[in-house]
Amino acid sequence: MLKPKKKILKKEIKKDPVLEKISQVEHFVRDQGKILSYVLIAALVVLVLSVAMIRSKSNANKEAAGELGIAEMALAVGDVENAIMQFEALIDKNPGTKSAGMAALMLAGTYMSKDDFENAELNYRKYIDDYGHDDMFVAAAYNGLGVCFERKGELQQAAEYFENGGKKSPYMFLKYECYFNAARNYISVKNIEKAESVLKKIPAEDLDNKYKTDYDVLNAKLKVLKG
Repeated sequence: MLKPKKKILKKEIKKDPVLEKISQVEHFVRDQGKILSYVLIAALVVLVLSVAMIRSKSNANKEAAGELGIAEMALAVGDVENAIMQFEALIDKNPGTKSAGMAALMLAGTYMSKDDFENAELNYRKYIDDYGHDDMFVAAAYNGLGVCFERKGELQQAAEYFENGGKKSPYMFLKYECYFNAARNYISVKNIEKAESVLKKIPAEDLDNKYKTDYDVLNAKLKVLKG
């Protein structure tokens, strides 16, 4: 003989906090009739949905951060192809997260190491266009684009990207690196005016021995070009 099914009480059902809030709003509106204006109702719904979105985004960020760590480990042990697959999967699965932005930047550098400048360029641009909220990383991405174009022989465009990186960097070490790269490429295409302009942004008196040598070499090349 079949046993009668136990009636499941409503309070025994596992509740989702967000859905419960939405239900509470609906009951409140229904009980109060027309006391609440449509504006207030809309505001309550927006608030509830915002809570849901924040919770969802937080979970996505945590998951993406874990996936980024795994991809970085693969890269650290030299498993480059696996790292590339994981970086790409992370970006596709968790767009808009900080970890996806870092994955795009690291993916660009990984492609650069393989002399795949087309994919490196795509991912540097992706970081700048979609995730460029940190000036240091934006500067690094511009510097990476400069390297891509320098390797392709498009030196004027490379110089402009390097210069953008120098303007964007909040840190002097990266700013100097970008400006030196820009000046070198402007000199290579005999754009004397731009090369001089970039070098003037570098305070020679503050440079250490390595940078001072680079500065002197570039200035000497400029003098030769100017005759």
